[in-house]
Amino acid sequence: MLRRLTWFLALPALALTLLTGPAVTPASAVTEHEFLNGHGQIGPLPAPVTPPENCTYRTLHLDAGTYSWTLNSPGGSAPGGDIRVQDGDYDWSLCVYPLSLVYSVTTKLKPVGQAGYFVKETTFSTSFVHTATWGSTLYRWGPL
Repeated sequence: MLRRLTWFLALPALALTLLTGPAVTPASAVTEHEFLNGHGQIGPLPAPVTPPENCTYRTLHLDAGTYSWTLNSPGGSAPGGDIRVQDGDYDWSLCVYPLSLVYSVTTKLKPVGQAGYFVKETTFSTSFVHTATWGSTLYRWGPL
């Protein structure tokens, strides 16, 4: 009788395990997504553009690891790429600059208090005045 009672009590736990599957550990889960977006009025160059540059800044803490880093602009995306960073605080910027007949979209990631930095850049042009959005994304996908 005791064996039947033990088996009967174990059935709900077994059913719950089969339904939910194995537990996901924090190490196997996506650990960080960071987004930095900017927007503003753009128009055909060489007409004056106001403001002459449009920048967004952010300071964030990144865990050591490998990050996928992308840059999106009104003219398309720059090729994505991976960067490896150490644990620490970083200044992250995203700027649009009017150049001669084209715009430059630049994103930089710089360790706070250090000289070196990572940079991605693309250019685009436009034939009409409009409000546009540009952005940069960091996604941690692996260990250092």
